[in-house]
Amino acid sequence: MSLTKREEKLIVSLQHKKFRKTEGLFIVEGLKMVEEAIASDFTVKFVVTSIDFHAEQVELKQCDGRTMQRISAFKTAPGVLAVVELPSLSEGVYSPITLVAENVQDPGNLGTIIRTADALGVKTIVCSLDCVDHFSPKVVQATMGSIFRMNVLVRDLFHYLEELPASTPIYAAHLEGDNLYQTQITAPCVLVVGNESQGMSDELTSKVTQKLKIPMAGKAESFNVSIATAIILGEFSRQLG
Repeated sequence: MSLTKREEKLIVSLQHKKFRKTEGLFIVEGLKMVEEAIASDFTVKFVVTSIDFHAEQVELKQCDGRTMQRISAFKTAPGVLAVVELPSLSEGVYSPITLVAENVQDPGNLGTIIRTADALGVKTIVCSLDCVDHFSPKVVQATMGSIFRMNVLVRDLFHYLEELPASTPIYAAHLEGDNLYQTQITAPCVLVVGNESQGMSDELTSKVTQKLKIPMAGKAESFNVSIATAIILGEFSRQLG
């Protein structure tokens, strides 16, 4: 079956958050990512391909390479694209660590954070209302399939942290914190990471139990937020087993 002009227009519109929200759909590109989507619990509406791709369990739409390049969110279209339903809103899934991301703006950073959290056993990430949309094409691509295994929530973070049980430790990555490797981590806990350039807001800082700093032997002032998240989650995972 060939891709229609209406479907082509829909796919292009899904590069924008407004239309992802109104249509309840997002796009996934690339062979591995599309295969991950099909194998996941997400509902794949249909797959568009300009290459030799077969999948019995989904509806396939054919198009030529020029059309695929036109509808792709990337400079070089990978040749296969899936239109997938946004998941239903849900609550957090229990794990010893819940990751909270405040105002992370770079799609590559958020996608890498989601991928790292998946690799280290975190089940739930809570994003602030002003984070980059976790279903934008570049974030989805950067997760390398982890988006289909993670429970990502979008919340007012101040209220979210305020409603946690009083006994829940709330840790935060902070340049003025205690040495990460000299801190005993207790679980279940929350780890907060902040904006790339401004760090964590004063409002959220007021809810933090303990700030943590990654000691650095070199002269760089700080780590990229996705790298810092990976280092801290790695230490948390080591301690908590």
